Amino acid sequence: MRTLLQEAGTSGRNDLHAILVPKGAKPALPDAAPAAASWKADFADTNGATLMLRGNGGQRWLLVRLPAAKAVTPEDVRGAAGSARLACETLERANLCVDLSLLANDAAHAQAAAEGAGMAGYDHGVMKDGRKTAKVKKIVICGAGKAKATRDAVKAGHYGALANLYARDLGNLPANVLTPKDFARRARAVCRSGERMTCKVMGRKQAEEMKMGSLLGVAQGSANEPQLVHMTYKPKGKSKGKIALVGKGLTFDTGGISLKPSPKMEDMKFDMCGAAAVLGAFHALSQGAECAYEVHGILGCVENMPGGNAQRPGDIVTAMNGMTIEVHNTDAEGRLVLADCLTYTARKVKPERIYDMATLTGAAIISLGHLRTAVLGNDQKLIDDLMERGERAGEKCWQLPLDEDYRDLTRGSYADLQNIYAPGQGAGTIAGASFLSFFVDEVPWVHLDIAAVAWEGPARSYFSGKGSRGAAARTMLELLRG
Repeated sequence: MRTLLQEAGTSGRNDLHAILVPKGAKPALPDAAPAAASWKADFADTNGATLMLRGNGGQRWLLVRLPAAKAVTPEDVRGAAGSARLACETLERANLCVDLSLLANDAAHAQAAAEGAGMAGYDHGVMKDGRKTAKVKKIVICGAGKAKATRDAVKAGHYGALANLYARDLGNLPANVLTPKDFARRARAVCRSGERMTCKVMGRKQAEEMKMGSLLGVAQGSANEPQLVHMTYKPKGKSKGKIALVGKGLTFDTGGISLKPSPKMEDMKFDMCGAAAVLGAFHALSQGAECAYEVHGILGCVENMPGGNAQRPGDIVTAMNGMTIEVHNTDAEGRLVLADCLTYTARKVKPERIYDMATLTGAAIISLGHLRTAVLGNDQKLIDDLMERGERAGEKCWQLPLDEDYRDLTRGSYADLQNIYAPGQGAGTIAGASFLSFFVDEVPWVHLDIAAVAWEGPARSYFSGKGSRGAAARTMLELLRG
């Protein structure tokens, strides 16, 4: 699909011209459109209300209501553009024009329009014989001016949608298809499709050689071999710095010996959505997304099963950095995988900053519902920047505290650390981040717990209420744009 910025849109038989209309504004329609007197009373002032206008020769105009112009946010525009895309898919038209001419020229609005129109219409039935294919082949953003900042914003919105859709596809695949090795295969394919990209995959033997006892302990109950994936992107010209993105890739999580309840266990195929976000961002880079940094993507792809060789509660493992860990609960496995991934990143990649993303704790849902990502870390400036970029991408975040008092609760009785807090301490999301903080070697680091937003949440025009939501992929691209 192509996404373009043009000064004016078209409205032929194969087009839908969608005009975003702030409350109180009057759309300027061509002579071929119906007179305002025939439809004005039917166009509600409610944000998100739509009205389809029909002209001769198959022409169609869709009016989409927004709040008053001064109150319009990028999220309003994103939602309106998503509604326009859904209407265009219903009409089975190939070209959608999203008209922003009634709004102030704002690059953020242009980017949001490209994102909303690009993400909407997705069918999460990834293995259905009758899965719907997109009818829309071209999205035009018009009426937003032609400044370079706006052109760049439309491109960013296009690539953000690509990253999101790729991550959603990964998340929706079942665990018998998306095994750790299949995940690694897909990472290789992404890197082969892009310039200046490489991919290295390490299996059980290499993990043993690097003494990744924490990661290997999680994997030992599964017949599927773990895979540590290391992707590298290098920009044209001089790099502005080195950034690492680390993703939890639990392709299925039964909880291990600390077995999860059976209701909704099928949703544990989504426990790899952190790694999906990283690979989604790399997919966008492979297609040409703007980035002036050297970027490393580290994926810990593992399956957690209660097999005869499975890790037991009470086991003590030794992580790559030499720290010993009491495994009090085998269902707190994501942090065990990420521990070795973070040490590998800090010591082998040596980046200037690390961002990790993971469906780490159900406690994030208790804290924040399904509306925000929990963010913690060791560098307040990076956290503030991440939260601002998440807001810009429509992926809202909220910071939770992380200090020495919380870190001390992670220390073990029989080993250096324990993988959960003692009963009664609460603060489950903070507990996960506190544990991870021991494995970053003082590198500036931000942790995103996306468990609350990865596959559930309120429906939007560009999100259904079911399936993977591609959480954090667009926020990562915002970071990589600089």
